[in-house]
Amino acid sequence: MDDIIHDIGGESVHQAHVFDSLKDYSLTQLYPDCSSFTRLSAVLRLFNMKARNGRTDRSFTELLEIFA
Repeated sequence: MDDIIHDIGGESVHQAHVFDSLKDYSLTQLYPDCSSFTRLSAVLRLFNMKARNGRTDRSFTELLEIFA
């Protein structure tokens, strides 16, 4: 297995893990019985809102900390 990973390169393996995580997040409900948002769709909408409104990383982080 180590030889296979070495042959295809560590970056490819990392990208496969990222893809698997994104796929899982696209199927995971944001909270139980939520039919409006998946974990991925909620994050994408938040980042889209951040970009449209020109929020800085700092202000966006502070906003998210309110909900944590």
